[in-house]
Amino acid sequence: MFGMQRLNKLLRSKSKGFMLAEAMFSLLITMMVLLILQNLLLSVKKANLNQNQHVNEVAYAYVQLENFMRADKIKAVYPVTKLAISNSASFKCIDQKGDTTTYRIEYYKKNVLKVSGAGKGYMPLLFNVEKAAFKTTKDSIIIRVTEKNKGASDLVFQLDEEQEKKNAKTKEKDA
Repeated sequence: MFGMQRLNKLLRSKSKGFMLAEAMFSLLITMMVLLILQNLLLSVKKANLNQNQHVNEVAYAYVQLENFMRADKIKAVYPVTKLAISNSASFKCIDQKGDTTTYRIEYYKKNVLKVSGAGKGYMPLLFNVEKAAFKTTKDSIIIRVTEKNKGASDLVFQLDEEQEKKNAKTKEKDA
């Protein structure tokens, strides 16, 4: 009986602390807020990765073509100015044996920037290209690529000067 009176007295008193149900409810709310914040942070992180993906695709295309042109078996690479038109550029690769192969970088109808050559198929460089403009000089190829909804980028490839033109220039200087 003494225990019941004490329990009643405790229940009737105006305590300033939390009841167990109130504490559990506050913990539940806190956990929900933490889960929402965690998902929000993950969404922001994914959005940042997608935003930087454009730069990575263009950089990857540049590195891929540069590595192709500067492979160990390649002795020299020079642009072919005679074959230069507004939607493509050509370059020749001379391998260690002295064999020459001509390749063409072109903007393809299906919004693809690709490299093709000598009946060996093609290597896609960039997808979702809205337009591409090519400029070929005696020792470089410049490609201005405009991607769909992502802006414009320039791919600049510094190449060797064609041997015949180099020889002609040295003969002019000697004379």
